[in-house]
Amino acid sequence: MKEIFNMINRKPEPMTILISLVAALLLSMILYGAYRLANTKESYQPQFAVTLVTMALISTVLMDLIQSNLALSLGMLGSLSIVRFRTNIKDTRDIGFIFWSMAIGLAAATQSYFIGAAGSLMLACVMIGTKKRVAKQAAMLMVIRGSHTDLDKMQELVKEQTESVKIRAKNILAESFEIVYEVQLHEERGNQIIEAIFGMGGIDSVNLLAQNS
Repeated sequence: MKEIFNMINRKPEPMTILISLVAALLLSMILYGAYRLANTKESYQPQFAVTLVTMALISTVLMDLIQSNLALSLGMLGSLSIVRFRTNIKDTRDIGFIFWSMAIGLAAATQSYFIGAAGSLMLACVMIGTKKRVAKQAAMLMVIRGSHTDLDKMQELVKEQTESVKIRAKNILAESFEIVYEVQLHEERGNQIIEAIFGMGGIDSVNLLAQNS
């Protein structure tokens, strides 16, 4: 037990710290690129991508501090987790990116470079490989405004052109209407369904909104 505490309290060499930070930065570049490629243009968040890189570096510093002050490093790591997870997660896959970022810091600080590199490459393949499936099932809001059209026929058309559809709001007036649908569809089919709806006549506007806010 005494030997373990001696290892914990041993101060890391400056060169070791520098190498671990450089390794964390290089591995986080894989993470950064994977996050960019694993998200669509609508769901990609540049600020979050930069945060992932900084979290990897922060985790590396905290792990290096463990060797000199165990209580301080664990307290700071706990505080970091609380702050991060109190922030709303817009995509459940972002949780995986967060843990990936922290794992990079752990691997770099413990000089487990092979584990960090192999794990990062495998996770990159998984995250990028799931992009197509997520994009196909991207939920969007469709807002249709118009007057004097067959609403039942319009709803059937929306069902035919989308993977799934739910009515979120409906406002019917004497001379006009506004209906909000939540739909899932292939991103490339957005223009096709808009043209089909306008082809019915009596439609003033059709808006497709990505739910990433």
